[in-house]
Amino acid sequence: MNQPPHYEKVLDLALEIVNAEDKTLEWQAYNQLNLICKTHENSDLDHPFQWETLGDYTRDPEKALPIYFKALNLASLKGFTDYIASINLAISEQYKELSNFDKAWEYANLAQESAVKLSNLSLKQEISEMLIELSKST
Repeated sequence: MNQPPHYEKVLDLALEIVNAEDKTLEWQAYNQLNLICKTHENSDLDHPFQWETLGDYTRDPEKALPIYFKALNLASLKGFTDYIASINLAISEQYKELSNFDKAWEYANLAQESAVKLSNLSLKQEISEMLIELSKST
């Protein structure tokens, strides 16, 4: 698969967020990532990778969910099964954080359905672990 547009820049910003020594630096990198997403929204440079990454670093699940749904919609439109699976898993994780276990279960199952055709064993394992964990909560 080809690298998404701005892959290196998005990856660099994610590393800046993770390695930030203070909240100011973290927010600066997050805002730059958000700007990339907003700038390229609905253009040829729009890609689920950047939105999924933004969702990953959005700390509030209620704010992260709309970002992930934007990524999921884009991945579905482009037929990117690997992104569909990982984004559905991320959505499941957000719903779990919100203690909405029915929705978490629903999206974990959607992730599993999408991942069936993939060769990404670590993603499949993460999905299976989420389903096992959620089966104890429902």
